[in-house]
Amino acid sequence: MGRKLESLAGYVVDRPSPAAAGKARCNPGSWKHAAAKYDPDKRVWQQHQAWPDDLLIDCGVFTMPLRPTPYGHIGLFPEQQDNWHWLAEQGIGSGKGRAALNLFGYTGASTVALASVGYAVAHVDAAKPNVNAARLAAEQNGLGDAPIRYLIDDATKFAAREIRRKRVYHTIVLDPPAYGHSPKGKAWRLERDLWPLLDGCLQLLDRDSFRLLVTGHTAEIGQQEVLEFLRHTSFLRPFLGASGLIIESGRSQLRDEADRSLDAGFFVRVQKL
Repeated sequence: MGRKLESLAGYVVDRPSPAAAGKARCNPGSWKHAAAKYDPDKRVWQQHQAWPDDLLIDCGVFTMPLRPTPYGHIGLFPEQQDNWHWLAEQGIGSGKGRAALNLFGYTGASTVALASVGYAVAHVDAAKPNVNAARLAAEQNGLGDAPIRYLIDDATKFAAREIRRKRVYHTIVLDPPAYGHSPKGKAWRLERDLWPLLDGCLQLLDRDSFRLLVTGHTAEIGQQEVLEFLRHTSFLRPFLGASGLIIESGRSQLRDEADRSLDAGFFVRVQKL
């Protein structure tokens, strides 16, 4: 497995990156100065300098606290920055009176991006630590009183209940893992479970004006599979070819100082103005 060297507001970390496998190190000498290095075999961070308690990273429209996790994560996926800008691109107040749903919300970067421009957000994640981290991130961005619902729940079951409640959302975000478990232990497998969930999310969208963001990080499913599914749904088919419908897709990238890129998964963005 490859590795990547990242500067997080000046705190340098060395951690695994499958996309970096086979790539030469741009500046080999700089790696020995990493403040922290993650060992995936032992599932521990080797910290040569203590991880700062107040480490924040500028995400453009907001800031996010960073923290080391036992799985080598840092509490943030920097490759999502373009998507955060897309979620907040209309500016402060643009989401006022609109509802957004963030499934598999992790530590809340997309939730904060949406709340920062006025959306009322339902933040759903199966892991309590992630939901607590999202609440903290909102508070650190002055959004402690924002209309955010923090929900420790299974994404599929939550979406099904929202359909029964006849809830409608303007914006829905999905960043599902390849595999995982619900709070009650039910297994999630992307290749099997994404499609019924995505169909449920389409039922929750406001037909008059909506946005949908789907991202993923596995080799088994990419943007083409998601686009093909969406284009054949009864929800989206009437809008295809009509003015006001915008569909964007591609690969998220991380770039180094030499402008080399690391692939960081796919994105699909759908918007009806």
